[in-house]
Amino acid sequence: MKLKLTSKVVILIAFAVVLIILPATGLIIANQQKQIEMLAKTRALTIFQMIVVTRQWVSENRDRIEPVPAVATKELARYADYMAGFRFGISSDILVNVENTPTPFEERAIAAIKGGLAEYHEIGEDSALGNVYQYAAPLHINSSCMQCHSSQGYTEGAFRGVISIMVPLDDVTKTITANNYTLIFTVGLGLLVILSVVSYLLFRLVISPIQILTQAAGKLRAGEYGVKTNIKTGDEIDELSQAFDTMSEQIFRNEEHLKSKLSETVEKYISLVDELKVKNEQLDTLNQLKTDLLDSIAHEIRTPLTKILSYSELLDDQRLMNDAVGKARFIAALKRNIAAISSMFNDIITMSRLEHGQHTYHKIPIKFKDFVKSIIDIYEQDIHNKQLEVNLLIGQEDAIQVDGESFHFVLSNIIGNSVKYSYPHGVIEAGYENLGGEVKLWVKDSGVGIPQDELKKVFSRFFRGSNVKNEFTGTGMGLAIVYRVIKEHDGRVEVDSKLGQYTIVTIYLKN
Repeated sequence: MKLKLTSKVVILIAFAVVLIILPATGLIIANQQKQIEMLAKTRALTIFQMIVVTRQWVSENRDRIEPVPAVATKELARYADYMAGFRFGISSDILVNVENTPTPFEERAIAAIKGGLAEYHEIGEDSALGNVYQYAAPLHINSSCMQCHSSQGYTEGAFRGVISIMVPLDDVTKTITANNYTLIFTVGLGLLVILSVVSYLLFRLVISPIQILTQAAGKLRAGEYGVKTNIKTGDEIDELSQAFDTMSEQIFRNEEHLKSKLSETVEKYISLVDELKVKNEQLDTLNQLKTDLLDSIAHEIRTPLTKILSYSELLDDQRLMNDAVGKARFIAALKRNIAAISSMFNDIITMSRLEHGQHTYHKIPIKFKDFVKSIIDIYEQDIHNKQLEVNLLIGQEDAIQVDGESFHFVLSNIIGNSVKYSYPHGVIEAGYENLGGEVKLWVKDSGVGIPQDELKKVFSRFFRGSNVKNEFTGTGMGLAIVYRVIKEHDGRVEVDSKLGQYTIVTIYLKN
């Protein structure tokens, strides 16, 4: 779905606003973090000063603190934790009291301060206080401290340890976050108002005139000419409106002329496309036929040529030439293979003529029985060699109108296949039956048959059954030619077969 210009403008402005708000929000969040840390540090410093003052007072008034001044500091730490919501502690890396054992934070702070830092702080998590700000500053020995710690090996001004303070951040964070949300809402509302005002002005000054132009262009595209936009804005859109009105008028004047020329051009183009389509289909057919022919010839001619060469070389052997029986057998084999090649090329020539439409059909009346007998005579030697029985189931018959040359090829191919694929001592039948509006002609053999799943392919060019192609020679074009010729006679041909038992080829021709 295409976005309208108004949507695009609003989206672009909104995108620009977002680009402004996101960095601003990032800055606010970053500034918020700094504010939180500054406030927490201020509180921590205040507490630190309070603790230092308290320790100093306790040190100077030790006689009034029972049992020892250190107890006051410890009690004050517990009271602060309980009443004030913050914690503080005093720790040292030189332990006098196990209660002063430093926490992991205090260990890091002592190491950092010994390394030269004046103070150390970080933000962390506490199981009771949640998110906290942790601050640590050094504790040094002064003259008041020496009264209690001189026996521990300290000197005045020595590093005693650190005072650590843990300030909760959740309350501060909530307060600042609430203020930031208020600020963001106010800014967002202001930007939304600006977006609305800018969008309205853009719509009134730019988009509305463009919509008028778009509607006029739509009418013009739909064939409604003479459309006027009449936009009077005194700017570039006004000039565009005038140009559009002029263009509309010119289109109106030239429309009929353009239609006439376009119609002529389209008719010529369609005619040319149809012609090219026919030529292209013919060329594709011829190319495919050429490829299939070359593949079939290359495959099928290899065996007879090999045999011809082999027997030809044997004929050079004088011992074999003196053997009359062997010589006759070799010559017969040569003739048989040469005949196979001749038959193959006859099939190719016939198929080529049919594909190119070069065969002219001249129908003549013939008797089916006479035609069958003449073809059986051609295959007499093969029939005798296999000791086949040929039965003609043809009684009283009428003459049928067929093209003599092409129909001779049809019956020759069908009967030749019956002889070739029949088992020795088999039976071949040829029959005729008048069905009234058409005649039925059939040839049946008792041969190797055709696999059931391949019957639908028998009329395809170059198809040969999987059970015979490695045992018998052939081009696979015979039944394809038969199908083509019978179709040209306005008839139909059917094949039924059972593997290893029989094959029946039936032809139906109109009377």
